[in-house]
Amino acid sequence: MGKIFPRTTLVSVWRVCIDMRKVLYIGGAIILVSIAGYFIAQVLIRKKVQEALRILPASIKLIYSSLRTDIPGRSLVIDDVRLMASGRQLSIGRLMVSGIDYLALARSRKNVLLGGLKFSGVRVEEPGKFFVEGDVEIDSVHVADLDKPEDSVRAGAVRLHADKLSYVIPQAYETMHLSNLHLDSKRGSLHADTVRIIPTVARKELGGIKGHQVDWMTAACEGLSVEGLDVMALLQHRLIADEINIRRSKIYVFRDRRLPLEEGSKPLPVDYLKSLPLSIRVRSVKLGSGAFTYEEFPRTGDKTGVLNIVHLSVTVKPLINHPAAGDPAHITVVTEGSLMGSGSVRATTKMPLHKGDPYMVEGAFHELDVTSLNPAAENLGDIHLESGMLNSLAFQFAMTPERATGKIVGEYHNLVADKLRGRDEKKVDKIKSFFLKKLIIPKNKDHTLPEPKRTGKVDYKRDPERYFSYYMLHALLVGVKSSFALGFLLPG
Repeated sequence: MGKIFPRTTLVSVWRVCIDMRKVLYIGGAIILVSIAGYFIAQVLIRKKVQEALRILPASIKLIYSSLRTDIPGRSLVIDDVRLMASGRQLSIGRLMVSGIDYLALARSRKNVLLGGLKFSGVRVEEPGKFFVEGDVEIDSVHVADLDKPEDSVRAGAVRLHADKLSYVIPQAYETMHLSNLHLDSKRGSLHADTVRIIPTVARKELGGIKGHQVDWMTAACEGLSVEGLDVMALLQHRLIADEINIRRSKIYVFRDRRLPLEEGSKPLPVDYLKSLPLSIRVRSVKLGSGAFTYEEFPRTGDKTGVLNIVHLSVTVKPLINHPAAGDPAHITVVTEGSLMGSGSVRATTKMPLHKGDPYMVEGAFHELDVTSLNPAAENLGDIHLESGMLNSLAFQFAMTPERATGKIVGEYHNLVADKLRGRDEKKVDKIKSFFLKKLIIPKNKDHTLPEPKRTGKVDYKRDPERYFSYYMLHALLVGVKSSFALGFLLPG
């Protein structure tokens, strides 16, 4: 026969069972209240978000397809956001907010902290002005006052990846296009696969629209890299960076000289930089292997002249427009390339940051086959170059706002030139060609000649209505012409 439990033991077990039931009832109630509270909280949070969205100005229209909150996960997800304001359109495939302190948010609208924001499938468009498509991540956000977010938002590191970006440059009839752009404020870097400048009108239309001579330009750059970039400074209209590099470029410029000059004095480069609404401070700008083509329609005639520079590289140190104490006295620009694919040229231009100092230019051409210049010389100068090798042409001159002064020293062999009758028929003017060959341009000037006989004086008065490039080129040409006894008879 089995052992019989005492009555007291049975009572104890019964009481324990009753206590366990109470625990289960209480636990179940807590779970039910928690679940109800969770859903109530979800509703309240969504209500708060919707209320916040409703306080947007009437000029801003915002809609979205769904809003989901995750209180334990401290996150918020909004899908298919559409915002329209002042002609601009913003769409976001998904907005994810992490690191939300929902309890703190429920208690106060002050000092709201968010762990991070991620905008996926962003598309911003202002028709005819701006377009960007990509993704944005922000590491952290602090809003001091939700009622005044426009004045109290502070963001952490920002990362932007834009598959496409285009911007219509105001009053320039040009659009800038960037592809595969990466911006990282934490690393201080910006990279883009390509940057292109594309005109929105035909090259002969632009001058007609403007009513005067203007440069029509196309440009394609590959491998843009900016390092040491202060991204937040960009919001304050300041460009601060260590280096800007462009790996490869191709630039084409066209000008129609049949049109009148634009009236008014043209600023020198540093004056132009200082007039920009952007403060610039970049230690170094480097343009790698490039090609530059300049095409000009002459004042008379029906054919253009073309100049090409290949294997072009440019270095600018530093690029600044508001100098401070301790800054260098000059912006130094070093340019290297090959004119018309022949020989080489190197020039160093020092642009003064202090008012009253001159621009200093020095450099040299080496081993240039002058016949390569015929595409420009024939159509722009009525000169045909039969033969000639420019072994060396060194130049050095100073340029003030009033005048350029300095010298050139040349050495060449077998230089033979003909004067043409007209740019249309390209027939040789025999009489003028005779004087060119026999009296004006000696066939040879080699290093055996004393340097004074190979030297030309640069003394050229600046035309303030012409741009700096014209000023510098004509100062050089005046030096070349003066190196010949009767050089004043040469055209141009």
